[in-house]
Amino acid sequence: MPDTLTLHEITVECRIGVEEWERAIPQPVWVDLELSIDAAKAARRDDVRSAVDYGRVVAAVIETARGESYQLIETLAEAIASRMLSEFALPRVRVRVRKKALPGLGYAAVEIERAAVRRRARRPARASAG
Repeated sequence: MPDTLTLHEITVECRIGVEEWERAIPQPVWVDLELSIDAAKAARRDDVRSAVDYGRVVAAVIETARGESYQLIETLAEAIASRMLSEFALPRVRVRVRKKALPGLGYAAVEIERAAVRRRARRPARASAG
């Protein structure tokens, strides 16, 4: 059973929204992450170098969110999930992105879960019997 590192309410100002006026100025979004990790490895060594660096994770989320303008929170969530899986070599990630959406609505949110694609080792080509 995999272990989970949870980071809540990473707050970042980014340009997001369907309407042009929404993207005109940065607005806050809140990102929650659940990262599948091997906590036992870090615990055995009691060494931060064996653990996922929270600071690098937060910096990657902020850089991804600020790196471009997004129309949908779904698109931002996918971009964050993809970066987490590739940059931190995680087997699985769950991402929730929330933003203030409409008057009278606390927030809108999307939550996605993605797993790393396992690549099969290539088998050597067989020589044809001739």
